[in-house]
Amino acid sequence: MGASRSRSVLRALPPMDWSAIGAPLVATRAVHFAATAITAGNMLFRTVIAEPVLHPGASLGAVFRTHARRVSSFALAIAVITGAIWLLLESASMSGLPLHDALTADVLSTVINETQFGEVMIVRAGFAICVAACLVLDRTAIAQWFGLMASFAFAASLAWTGHAGATVGAMGYLHLAADALHLIAAAAWLGGLAPLVLLLTAAYRNGAILLATDAVRRFSTLGIISVTVLMLSGLINTTILVGSFRALIVTSYGQLLLLKLALFAVMLALATINRLLLAPRLARSGGLRWLARNSSIELALGLAIFAIVGLLGTLHPAIHLVM
Repeated sequence: MGASRSRSVLRALPPMDWSAIGAPLVATRAVHFAATAITAGNMLFRTVIAEPVLHPGASLGAVFRTHARRVSSFALAIAVITGAIWLLLESASMSGLPLHDALTADVLSTVINETQFGEVMIVRAGFAICVAACLVLDRTAIAQWFGLMASFAFAASLAWTGHAGATVGAMGYLHLAADALHLIAAAAWLGGLAPLVLLLTAAYRNGAILLATDAVRRFSTLGIISVTVLMLSGLINTTILVGSFRALIVTSYGQLLLLKLALFAVMLALATINRLLLAPRLARSGGLRWLARNSSIELALGLAIFAIVGLLGTLHPAIHLVM
């Protein structure tokens, strides 16, 4: 009787009903998004930014590779743990049962096998396993590139767990594509800030000014591409989820989105200062320290944005609330 009731409740709910989710899930989502982005951004930074400028036999290269591998491993572990917690909390939300009653094989099996969210989480678990395997074997170039692609798929697949996954028709395909690109671009820029700070700190301690200059130049180019994609994909997402300027102003969703945009603008201002003012002065006294400090502030702002994203996904889109 209880099993059939659980299935009927789950089937009666829409695939992505976030309205009843509380603070634990908001926090879990925020940490999961941040850890996923850092995993992918760190692997991109090492493969595309750091490896071309690091000398194979140099001590700085060995130190950075060790630290980068640890960051990716730690971030991936956090992403896996929070992903599992997310699945448990979502099962309780979808079933309408208290958490301790929802943690049964029947409810979990139904969520995993009969909901879009569960199916996506299983696919993402496969991507996480691929990333973990590549981290174990990352001394080979093919493992690094395959791990990078798997980490990007791990990040992009988050699009199917949110509002984009619930949008139907042709607009749904556009929304999913825009959201996936948004997630990849966020991982490339925001997630790449952590290894950038590590590399700048190591370069400062070893006096590797030329190496740091080359890495910063490469990351700046990557940042410009990422920001462009973020702005275009964000515009598409905002049009679909908000719909009007009034909805942006009068709804909680719109107000949170404005806060996210304000933090993004501050990050963009810091990135501009880094590129135009600090990067050309790396050879001067304290230049590397200032750049590392500003990049750390950027990273902190990026984490705040992920916290907002964790909350936005639990709210009804503004376009549904304003006629």
